[in-house]
Amino acid sequence: MNAKDILTNYQNFAVIGVTNNHDKFGYKIFQRLKQLNKTVFGISPIYKDIDGITTYSSLSEVNKKIDVAVFVVNPKFGIEYAKECQKLEINHIWLQPGTYDDNLISLIKDTNINYYPNCILVESQDI
Repeated sequence: MNAKDILTNYQNFAVIGVTNNHDKFGYKIFQRLKQLNKTVFGISPIYKDIDGITTYSSLSEVNKKIDVAVFVVNPKFGIEYAKECQKLEINHIWLQPGTYDDNLISLIKDTNINYYPNCILVESQDI
């Protein structure tokens, strides 16, 4: 399965590292997924809402099955989120450029979660 398949076949996305700063990728990705009519859950321990949409401090707080976790956080935070994905049986992690390192990739490989290390904004251009 490739990145475009993920955008075509799945509905529920969590954006980990969502922000209300319109210049940051956490905001742009959140907005792009909404434009694609996806159900999008913002995950941030800092923000309570983004443009009036409630956010969650962790993946566990979301009361719906998440299909894809989109990482827009520093790799040092990604480790705990990857473990939470495994616990919640989230089978797809989409790693944005700059959000992963060898340690995170190794951990994800050990969990057998599918991962995609490419930019969602680029992959979604033709959709």
